[in-house]
Amino acid sequence: MSTKKKILFSAFLIAAIVASMVISLGVLVRPTYEYDTDEETGAVTFRGYNGNEKITELTIEHPMAKVKTDDGSVWQPDETRLVSAVRRYTVQNDEYLETIRIGAKVTSVDECAFVYCKKLKAIYVDDDNPNYTDVDGVLYTKDMRTLLLFPIAHETNGEPTKTYDVPEGVERLARNSFYKCETLEEVTLPSTLKEIGNMAFFKCGSLKLVDLPESLETLGSDAFSYCGSMKYAFYIPAGVKSIDHHCFYKCDDLERFFVGCAEKDISLGGKWMPKSENSLKADDAVFGATLADRDAYNAKRLAEEKPKEDKEAESKENRTAVIVLIAVVLVPSFALVGLEVIRNLFKDDFMMTRKGRERLRRQKEQKEAIHRAYVNGAYAENEKKEDPDNG
Repeated sequence: MSTKKKILFSAFLIAAIVASMVISLGVLVRPTYEYDTDEETGAVTFRGYNGNEKITELTIEHPMAKVKTDDGSVWQPDETRLVSAVRRYTVQNDEYLETIRIGAKVTSVDECAFVYCKKLKAIYVDDDNPNYTDVDGVLYTKDMRTLLLFPIAHETNGEPTKTYDVPEGVERLARNSFYKCETLEEVTLPSTLKEIGNMAFFKCGSLKLVDLPESLETLGSDAFSYCGSMKYAFYIPAGVKSIDHHCFYKCDDLERFFVGCAEKDISLGGKWMPKSENSLKADDAVFGATLADRDAYNAKRLAEEKPKEDKEAESKENRTAVIVLIAVVLVPSFALVGLEVIRNLFKDDFMMTRKGRERLRRQKEQKEAIHRAYVNGAYAENEKKEDPDNG
């Protein structure tokens, strides 16, 4: 490498190190609340939040300002000003917030303002807010036409919500609206729904098959990606005009898609089926199908799966019986045999009473005396004397 190249490489390396240090330092010193203020109108936009374990509730109404007190600097609401908008990704990947409250004067909230707040249970909106409302902690537009966000940790009667009915009148599920709601198992969609936004049900791992209403027109990209609990067949109504790319990506247990319209009447995004074209994939979609076709397919597959489940249950019962037999009969038997072997093995050492050891000692002495007598010929002479034929 020439000297010039070495200098250039060293300069690039130093610049990269300095940049990474600046970025890291920026993250570390980032303030808890970040706002932008329009110099002409004075409108305040909430644009960044860096929470901590001490803050479990966030109120978006007045901008927060750092105030010096006797106890040090603290964040307090500046009641002379009002927050009017919340920017995209203002609160994301937060691990502590459980509640968000939106004030009456907040007139604009980006659909992706609150993304992946792991412990968020509810979003509450001031009743006087003209543009937004909540229903049991779920965020909607005021006209109830768009569901904006279903909190990841939403609860029903103090327990994680597993089933949810989207109210009639809702026409759209916003982007990321049910993003990573992993405890949600069933969602009932209204007959008025027209659009399911991008990544709406992304990584809802417990979500079972969803019945799409006939009113539906659009399925966004990654709308059901990684919904691994959906099995067998999925039905897409005839009214759907477009399915965007990777809509059902990694829904590996979906085997077939029944589509109500003809193939020429629908726009299909790339790799919209569970697996890519470069690997194994679901069977080709069946166009011009009905909901009854899907139900029949699923019933057949369920019937096929049941014998497997029965066999697995029977096998499990057999394994249980064998384990019980081993535990009740064989183990005690082997234990008794083992103890007897051990007792005989060590009976000369410590497995006998004092009297037993003394008796064993006398028996050994007698055997040794008899053995010596045979060796010395004493027993042979006695036998000759006692034999009458020898007289």
